[in-house]
Amino acid sequence: MAIRLSANEQMIMELIWRSDHPLSRQEILAATKERNWSTASFHLVINNMLSKGVLRITDQEIRYGRTYSSNMTRGEYVAQYADAIGLGETMAQRTLDVASALINRAGMDEATLAEIERMAAQRRETLATGTAEG
Repeated sequence: MAIRLSANEQMIMELIWRSDHPLSRQEILAATKERNWSTASFHLVINNMLSKGVLRITDQEIRYGRTYSSNMTRGEYVAQYADAIGLGETMAQRTLDVASALINRAGMDEATLAEIERMAAQRRETLATGTAEG
């Protein structure tokens, strides 16, 4: 079953995914100041995310208070939807369906296609050497 995030949860996850460090409550509130969170609603959203397993508490000694980081990458979050909707299909077919849809979307540029090719070549090499699960 795919993990579903509410709009508020998605907003917080996007901040965390873009950040280069775990975020504190204050940093999240500052980045979402247009949301005007009450303390109770903020903690409710955070606790829901913790219970869903998408978020973890990452206390850092150099900071005062809790910091939060993701338990999954943005790519892993998106990929779970392909797994959830492809009932009866192989992982290979779901992957091809998603890749085709994304590659053929308007806005796909040469740099992104080159990066996809680089990732595919790297995965081919990993599979050939048998150094990772496949």
